[in-house]
Amino acid sequence: MDYLGNNKWSFERVPNVQGGWLQITADQLINCRLEEVTLETECANCTISSPIGDIPGGINGSVSHNLVTIVWKESLREIQQCKLRFVETGIAQRYLTNNSEIERIRDIEQQLDFVYNTTNQKYCNSSEHSYKQVIGMEKVILRLHPLTDTDAHPTAHSQYARDRTTDGINGVAREIRALQCENRLLAHKTAIATAQHSGWLAASYLNLPICSKLIATGESISVYQCSPTNSTITTEITSCGPQPKLGDYTLDTEGWELTPYNPCYWHKNYVNINGRAYFYKNSSWHPIVPGVIIQGHCLINTLPY
Repeated sequence: MDYLGNNKWSFERVPNVQGGWLQITADQLINCRLEEVTLETECANCTISSPIGDIPGGINGSVSHNLVTIVWKESLREIQQCKLRFVETGIAQRYLTNNSEIERIRDIEQQLDFVYNTTNQKYCNSSEHSYKQVIGMEKVILRLHPLTDTDAHPTAHSQYARDRTTDGINGVAREIRALQCENRLLAHKTAIATAQHSGWLAASYLNLPICSKLIATGESISVYQCSPTNSTITTEITSCGPQPKLGDYTLDTEGWELTPYNPCYWHKNYVNINGRAYFYKNSSWHPIVPGVIIQGHCLINTLPY
């Protein structure tokens, strides 16, 4: 075998096969490499860490995987003290608990959250008694370093800005909920008050289906639903002006129902047809188009990005 250094050897030779009369000869090339490796385990039956992966505990002597065979002797096992290994560092917020011996830290950026014992202890090969045990994770310990004013100021400023933004958003959400509750209460009271005068008008305010009418009883209201029917009305000119007529009936003042005909039921040349105002001109009824716009405050515009 050829020595490669660092406790490594290899066997890579080309076979020399001599042919002969009336014989069939063949060659087969098998290369192998021998290397010393270190296996690590924490107890007799614990998982063994190796270059080819984890080996189940309890296996003695050898194991093969993907043409690689590892052989070891239990007599060569050495017990070594544990060593601390650095894993991660970051800036976290510290939280107190009801128990003075238990605290919590949380690193939002790295999404790390630990609950630890506040008692300082010594671990492995370290001579310092400044490590804290993470509760529920036997092999994870923490070492905390208080930040100086120079280090803490940017973090505190960022945290303060986030807290103020969150408080503002929560305040707006509470105001919106309060306005929604007030709008619902106002809509309920408006519907009851309007239904006392006109059930059809109150139903239109609530955007109920067509041909719906509210009937108010005290502080409660019920919905009366009818089936709409198209009818052709005629016009009769009386001393009080033009009157819509359908047989022995005319339109009710609410514009959706019929009422017994009266020659002077409608005045001033205006009628209510299906909730809209109409006027009589040139032998027909025409809808009134509003021409006066109610003045009010301008709506606020959204801020551009």
